[in-house]
Amino acid sequence: SSGINAEYGKKMEVVFKALQNKHEYCSFEELDERVVFDEGLNKEERFKAVVDTVCKYTIDTKDENWIAKLYGGGTEMSFVAEMIISYFNQNCHTYSSSPLFTFAEEQIIKKVIGYVGYDEGASGLFLPGGSYSTLIGMICARYKKFPASKRAGLNHPIQVITSVNSHYSIDKGAIMMGMGTDNVIKIDFEKTTPQEFEDIVVNNNVFMLNSTFGTTSEGTIESVEKFSKILKKYNIWHHVDACVSGIALFSNKYRYITSSFKHAHSITIDCHKCLNLNQQCSLLLVKEGQLLSDCSRITAPYLFHKDSEHDIANRSFQCGRRADGFKLWFCDQVDDLDAQATLMYDRNARFKELIADDPRFISVLEYSMTHTCFQLVTDKEVQIHEITAALRKEGVFLEYHTDYFRAVAVNDNIDEDVFKAILERIVAVHQQLSEQ
Repeated sequence: SSGINAEYGKKMEVVFKALQNKHEYCSFEELDERVVFDEGLNKEERFKAVVDTVCKYTIDTKDENWIAKLYGGGTEMSFVAEMIISYFNQNCHTYSSSPLFTFAEEQIIKKVIGYVGYDEGASGLFLPGGSYSTLIGMICARYKKFPASKRAGLNHPIQVITSVNSHYSIDKGAIMMGMGTDNVIKIDFEKTTPQEFEDIVVNNNVFMLNSTFGTTSEGTIESVEKFSKILKKYNIWHHVDACVSGIALFSNKYRYITSSFKHAHSITIDCHKCLNLNQQCSLLLVKEGQLLSDCSRITAPYLFHKDSEHDIANRSFQCGRRADGFKLWFCDQVDDLDAQATLMYDRNARFKELIADDPRFISVLEYSMTHTCFQLVTDKEVQIHEITAALRKEGVFLEYHTDYFRAVAVNDNIDEDVFKAILERIVAVHQQLSEQ
């Protein structure tokens, strides 16, 4: 018997109608005043009032003026996949409880492993977010070097090396693993020589090097090729945080930039970022796939039985697992992921050209393949925080970092004309603030 009935359909009509309404950005204090409902409403009236209010005061990341973050409104097909996942509400821990979702996750992991170029034996997991994926990569790295840590723990400090520009998830991971942030060694990859790097390794108990393939704030792709012999000499795990730019794997045009992936021990990729799938869709790949199971597997006869060969939770620290991998598999079946990934990079290149051609702006960080970063050329003080705050009130969402604007064109509804219009608003708001 289906759970979909006429009453359910009526409720969804209310939701879809509310989604079309104009959205409004408010401060926390304003929401405290406005998100109030009449206690005299009947059940249907209250449902509509709550839905209308939620949709009115929630930012629409599908809006063409959403260019602020490393995610957009999600593609149409990933939204459909989300509806399917939510309707069936399955837990992807055992094959018997989620056969199709398990099959889909394994199939798409196998395909992405092929893009990377890993040999047989590689494996992966879809996990709740890039930070958590990186944490599991760190745990795999620790287990590889200190296998006894699974049972006995460690009674001595260990260190991870990362870039000064890396994501804070490395620090968070160090906290969660009990290492402490003092044991996260941050260096400048460009300035550090191989000899200096080796000295750090020799004088510490380093188990992992983390590099970033597309930093959060700048989109920088870090190279650690000059350290490769040292990593091999001291048996140090190399993890690549490719949450931002790893989606180049899906582009026939840009896959060449991921050629170094096959040398990494583990990789994290966020398909809900630049591939614009619905949140969340994070993938961890591990070259020695058996380590995923070895470092986490615990006997649980009430859950894992004789026929547990395809139970994904056997290689996961989670028991409750959402079918996030199904989104990528589904979109790979019915959408064009190659075109989607390629468009992201092409669009960013075009926006950089627009900045270069406009004398009112100057481009910064031109090497970034995913970020369009720029400054306003003016003899007056640029109040960058106030400009972006004023733009939000107008429904234009643009991010900034220290002294420059940062646009990430993940949203499929952003085109050249929209970007030009946003540039005009920046100039106009700056002028208004300067005259105050």
